[in-house]
Amino acid sequence: MKTLTKTLLATSLLLALPLGAYAASEAAATPTTTTQNAAACPAGGPMMNGKMRGGHHKMRAPLTAEQMKAHLQQRYDNLPDAQQKAQFIKDLTTRADNMVQRADEMKTFAKAHQ
Repeated sequence: MKTLTKTLLATSLLLALPLGAYAASEAAATPTTTTQNAAACPAGGPMMNGKMRGGHHKMRAPLTAEQMKAHLQQRYDNLPDAQQKAQFIKDLTTRADNMVQRADEMKTFAKAHQ
């Protein structure tokens, strides 16, 4: 059994070393722009060219009611056809209903534990 283990280990090393060396040489030959992208991204990562994933950021202040209305109106106006606008309103209504339900559950929990 020890001989088989040693043979498999030696074989895997012999196969992996040339592949690893090839991958390393390819990585060294390919220019990267991580420093440029990292500088553009406020989160410091090179992945999304400065765009935050999901559009949320911890440091952003909450929107006022007027800002929220203006933002929703802009999103609604940018939709090209009536079907997409109807779907947007349907999804927005569903999302708002879920948020109200969760807020009610939080209020109930807070009242129960006061």
